[in-house]
Amino acid sequence: VGWSTGVVTATPDDFGSTQLGEDPRNVARRLPLSAMRRSVVVVAALAVADLAAASSAGLRRATKASIPLKLAGASCADPPPGLPKYCCQDIIPNPDYAGTCECNPGWTQKECTCKAHLHARPCHHCMVHLPATNRWAKTFSKDELYQNCQDCVGRCKEELDAGDCGQFMADIFGQKFPEIAPADAICTSDFLKEQIMKDDYPLDLKRSLYKAPRLRADDDFHQPSDWKVPGVGGGA
Repeated sequence: VGWSTGVVTATPDDFGSTQLGEDPRNVARRLPLSAMRRSVVVVAALAVADLAAASSAGLRRATKASIPLKLAGASCADPPPGLPKYCCQDIIPNPDYAGTCECNPGWTQKECTCKAHLHARPCHHCMVHLPATNRWAKTFSKDELYQNCQDCVGRCKEELDAGDCGQFMADIFGQKFPEIAPADAICTSDFLKEQIMKDDYPLDLKRSLYKAPRLRADDDFHQPSDWKVPGVGGGA
């Protein structure tokens, strides 16, 4: 299957409900019935834990938003001649353009190529493993799919670190995920939705990462998402 770290050349439909090279009958794991019989105390504890996790995630997002952006070779407080006006919002960098070559005159050509073009969306292809893509049969548990995404991001980072742009990958991941591990951000339905709902997100990635839900007689696929994705469709 032709996945790459930058461009997706195949979709899960090309290999059905199986994972890369695997027969789902050999890897399917179902929760035992006993695991579903929770006591009221356990359910309450899990609910509290979920609320705490949500609060923590909100705090991380707020912290991320407060981290100042920096431009290489330029300062919005004293912009050099020739710096495009859209690079700054008053005296701070414009987050929509802070990762572009024209707003970072201090970048080398290779740095520009790596940061702004080749790896502008590092490891995004790993989101294909998420249940929210509506692409996976229930032969795979949700926990297994999330773990597959986490493992994919781990392999992706190792490959990128060892690649031609390896010297810049720490900066790239640090800029895009300053307060959270990349896998913990990428492998969430919220991050998936945020990306594919963007008008400028590559259409081939949108179509690979999301499939509109369909009515299935046997309800044998995970189809939790019903989003009106630009260029793809869907939505109630």
